[in-house]
Amino acid sequence: MPLMHRLLKTIGLLVVLLVACLSLLTGCQSQKQGEPPAAAGVAGESTRNSGSAPDMLTSTGNGVEHETSFTLDELKGMEDSLAGACYSAVNNWPAKKYIAGKGVKVSSLLQKAGIKEDAQTIIFRAADGYNASFTREQLEEKRFYFPNLMKDSTEGAVEVPLILAWEYKDDTSDLNEVTSGKLRLLLGQTGLNDVTTAAFVKGVTTIEVLTDPPGRWSTVRAEPAPGKVSPGTEIVLSHPEEDLVKIYYTLDGSEPDVNSLLFNPSTSYFRPELNKPIQVDRTVTIKAVVIGFGKHNSQVATLKYEVE
Repeated sequence: MPLMHRLLKTIGLLVVLLVACLSLLTGCQSQKQGEPPAAAGVAGESTRNSGSAPDMLTSTGNGVEHETSFTLDELKGMEDSLAGACYSAVNNWPAKKYIAGKGVKVSSLLQKAGIKEDAQTIIFRAADGYNASFTREQLEEKRFYFPNLMKDSTEGAVEVPLILAWEYKDDTSDLNEVTSGKLRLLLGQTGLNDVTTAAFVKGVTTIEVLTDPPGRWSTVRAEPAPGKVSPGTEIVLSHPEEDLVKIYYTLDGSEPDVNSLLFNPSTSYFRPELNKPIQVDRTVTIKAVVIGFGKHNSQVATLKYEVE
């Protein structure tokens, strides 16, 4: 009898183990190999708020009279503030592209929040922590869509507004192709070489307006230093935050701007070999300026090289 009892107990244990193994096997098969937990039925960040209040766009900061918050539906209802446009753009590769988008004008949102006269810095913040900062002047200056960007021509340029778009599509200039997405900042260019794509913040939830001075980019550096040089000397322009800014220069004594020669078309992490030194074969004065979002342009550096 004790033998039979032990046998039944052993059989029962084996059945329990078998059921447990089958449960584990079934659970593994329901999750695809290599699939992250969110894809296997565990809610990811984008689905955890399902059923909660809709996403809001908030304008805040000491640079506005009052904080405002709008749902997407409320933004879409601002009929007098809506816009649809095509945008030309250049990235840090550098590569040229077009983007079409429909949304609400940023200027209207700032007006609704009562932007103050002494507001100086505007920051667009995304839900994932990414942000882009602008001086007030950078937001208010005229910006354009260059339909002939691929031909390096400003012919046919059209002024376009800054918008927060809820419908957009990259690599097209056809507004009929746009599709819905998270709020995305879209802005035009001030010149053909104006790199804007890093400022196209996607998933914008907050516009922060501040009276804090944005500061000024530091002056460009040059190696070798200005002075007497041998024919064929190569001048390298640089900046401590070179991947965040562009260095524009002239060789004819004129003041440099965004339409001048560009020293660093790419960044250190993409194609630094495109950032070629300036070869000096005759006495020349290089004038250079540093331009980038979030701060005022640097002072113009005047670099005179006398060829011996």
